[in-house]
Amino acid sequence: MTRISSTFRKPVLLSSAASGALLLALSAAPAFAQDQAQAGATAATSAAPVNPQAQAADQSDQGGDIVVTGTLFRRLNTETASPITVLTSENLQRAGITNVADAVRSISADNSGSIPTAFAAGFGSGSAAVSLRGLSVNSTLVLIDGVRTVNYPYADDGQRAFVDLNSIPKSTIDRIEVLKDGASATYGADAIGGVVNIITRKEIKGIEGTVEAGVSQRGDGGERRATLTAGYGDLKEQGFNVYINGEYEKDNLISVADRGFPYNTADLTSIGGLNNNSASLGAFGNRSAAIAAVVRPATYTPGNIYSGVAVPGALTQVLNPAGCVTGTITRNDATGAYCEQNTTQYGTIAPEQERYGATIHGTLQVGDRAQAYVTGTYYHSRVFSTAAPFTIRQRNPINSTNIVLPALLANGQLNAQNPYAASGLGAQISYAFGDLPQTSTTENDVYRVAAGIAGKFGDDWAYSLDASYARSDLVGRNTGYINIAGLTNAINTGSYNFINPSQNSQAVRDQVSPTQSSSAKGQLYFLQGSLTKSFFELPGGPLQVGVGGSVRREELNNPNANANNAFLGLNAVSASGKRTVSAGYFEISAPVLKSVELGAAGRFDHYSDGFSKFSPKATIKFTPIRSLALRATYTQGFRAPSFAESQNGAVIGYTSATPPAAVVAAHGNNAYVQSYSLGYNSASNPDLKPEKSRSFTGGAIFQPTRWLSVTADYYNIKKTDVISGGPLAGTAIANYYAGTALPAGYTVTLDDADPLFPNAIRKVLIVNSPYANASSLQTSGIDVSVQADFKFGGGNRFTSRLEGTEILTYDFDPGDGIIDSYVGTQAPYVLSSGAGTPRWRANWMNSVQVGPATLTATAYYTSGYKNVAVDQSGHGANTCADNLYGTGDVFCRTKGFFTLDLVGQFKVNDKFTFYLNAVNLLDASAPINPANYAAVNYNPTWSQQGIVGRTIRGGANFKF
Repeated sequence: MTRISSTFRKPVLLSSAASGALLLALSAAPAFAQDQAQAGATAATSAAPVNPQAQAADQSDQGGDIVVTGTLFRRLNTETASPITVLTSENLQRAGITNVADAVRSISADNSGSIPTAFAAGFGSGSAAVSLRGLSVNSTLVLIDGVRTVNYPYADDGQRAFVDLNSIPKSTIDRIEVLKDGASATYGADAIGGVVNIITRKEIKGIEGTVEAGVSQRGDGGERRATLTAGYGDLKEQGFNVYINGEYEKDNLISVADRGFPYNTADLTSIGGLNNNSASLGAFGNRSAAIAAVVRPATYTPGNIYSGVAVPGALTQVLNPAGCVTGTITRNDATGAYCEQNTTQYGTIAPEQERYGATIHGTLQVGDRAQAYVTGTYYHSRVFSTAAPFTIRQRNPINSTNIVLPALLANGQLNAQNPYAASGLGAQISYAFGDLPQTSTTENDVYRVAAGIAGKFGDDWAYSLDASYARSDLVGRNTGYINIAGLTNAINTGSYNFINPSQNSQAVRDQVSPTQSSSAKGQLYFLQGSLTKSFFELPGGPLQVGVGGSVRREELNNPNANANNAFLGLNAVSASGKRTVSAGYFEISAPVLKSVELGAAGRFDHYSDGFSKFSPKATIKFTPIRSLALRATYTQGFRAPSFAESQNGAVIGYTSATPPAAVVAAHGNNAYVQSYSLGYNSASNPDLKPEKSRSFTGGAIFQPTRWLSVTADYYNIKKTDVISGGPLAGTAIANYYAGTALPAGYTVTLDDADPLFPNAIRKVLIVNSPYANASSLQTSGIDVSVQADFKFGGGNRFTSRLEGTEILTYDFDPGDGIIDSYVGTQAPYVLSSGAGTPRWRANWMNSVQVGPATLTATAYYTSGYKNVAVDQSGHGANTCADNLYGTGDVFCRTKGFFTLDLVGQFKVNDKFTFYLNAVNLLDASAPINPANYAAVNYNPTWSQQGIVGRTIRGGANFKF
């Protein structure tokens, strides 16, 4: 009997919307799915097992039965009611993907809120994470072999917990299963947007490995990768297998200075933009990085260098009598003389990354009907980046914008660096520490051990048991931050030379900016077990019932790296907590007819920190004819508050902002109202409730012939009681400037008065709020997939796979009952690191095999979006007048991004395969997006390869 190919797991709701989506995807450049080349032979590889170590036993006992992601049951038919995307190891190799982060984030369902490693300056520094359905990283559950693993100790924006994809080894992966449906009824919290199940190989025989190297066309961004695995034993013949694996990867840093205009400067005046080379942080420009600028203060309190108040209208002057140095621009305008420097060139486009690790894995056949496994992994990930020098004028954690060089030093002598010292006046200073390079290094060591057994007994009874422990030890080291006590002493004693920084000794630099180091740690203890039984026969097959339970212990300690307020500019982020989560769950599968299969599941979770939640799920699959299957799911899920949100946590984050046009005009468009850093301060709330969700999917799988499959799914997800830090921050800012009441619970911290316009409205520095269950959102969309597989004989073959996702709606209610749409805009601006919500993501892989040679082209496409964000500018801010960049129609829209990768492979024999990859073959440039705050004039979430440029990689796979 012919059945629908189990390798195509993406559902299709055949409607006019889906048809239009499919046509657009085909014409624009769409997708990435599982390997159709294995369509007939790998039913097991197209479903994500909860316990893949048990597969061999299951298949030998049941003629090919496997365990499918999202269900407890072993079954012959791997097509369940829930849509699944499969990324096989062969598929990833053909696409030229070399790490887990790139693999998972390549699928079209990953959208707003995902974390790219390129944003090394973010709160989740050094990490990468997936955000299915754009619901943020904390609503996607990541499993390893069906088992939970430890979260990254740093939370996204200090709030959202997630699993770091950079800390998962790739060379032992068999495939990656992505369940694009709510799965809280099976897995508990966090599975609202879907589940990523990373499935490792249970058996490796002999010696195999890979060596690879690459470099960008511009001669930078060098890459090196090597893996080696040795295994012994045959499960079928000897009843056991053990293997040991090691891998290493090193990627070189690419600096902003390594790329040309417009990606290497904040001055876009030549193409109609703004000159934001210097962030204006007070009464006069904070523009002189290599050379200090000073202004005469009207008053200051002797002994307090932070008390200066500038004379209204006083002009700045360059402190160095020789003037501006090479590399800066001499300026003399209404604010006075200063040296403008393009400090963006200190920044990082692609951080330096180094990863290495080792895995030992053993599988044992226990009798005829069971299989046990044990595995241990150590993995190290290091990410290093650079950034612009810190300025002397900050507002975090103290206000140093009025800092002065005193007239008299601590020894009673006149201050030689203060041009007004002879008159007894202080000199208010603007300066960036060009001789103190700012760097950030995060090193994450992840340890994981797991063991389990699965099998059958009696009459159709099946069981599985898994236990694991995972720990993440994270160390962050920063240089270039300014120590307040050291700076104060250096200014009072005159030991730091602002006139000629090159004369500063290393001892003085170390006093002003010692290396700042902090450590964080996360742990997870996990135990789960299940028991299933096939009962009486229904017309479509046996009624199956399963029950299970789990318990886990979660612990986190991420102390405040600036607990003593010792450093200027170092964000106060902290989170800690402990809790135990116990759960019981059930599932029923009822094939009531040969063409109709019904399913029901439920799970009850209890959290030791004071709440419980029940999550139900119902499914139906209808197969009216052999070539068509219709399916639908309904589920309710939840996300538990993170430790940062509900136990012990606080965070303040900053993004670039500009006051409204009327406020800018009231200040004469001076430096006070130019682009500056606006803070969002959020604190934990023990009264938070879990976020709740309800979702449903409906779709179809259509396979009219053996060589063609078409699927589409419609999804609709609603989240309520969404936990947000400052969901009404944009409204609070807008209301302040409008002179109306702020939302309840919100306050704003204001800047000092503008000395040039002291009676004009002051700008907002910080918006303060607690975390709250204040928001709700609803999103819907369509996934479309098309796969074709043509065999021509003689080992010749052509396969094509297309995957696309269209977001139809993404509507957000911040808590005031006014619904805002995010689709096609740069919202959510703060929560997505400025990535926004593009309507379309798609990719398309075409592979031609002729004898031993294979050529594969994979195209990726992300649609454009408008550079506006209602969460940043307030309700209704969706026209070019609300351009986040502040230039109206200029740069109001970021174009879509299309890139093409080409991979050629040649199999010399069964032992050697050589390959050559051309990543971004057409050398497509990243679309200009000056409103993005995670990078210089482009969006690293969607177009990182466009800034790196064409990259060539070559390597070889070997096996003995």
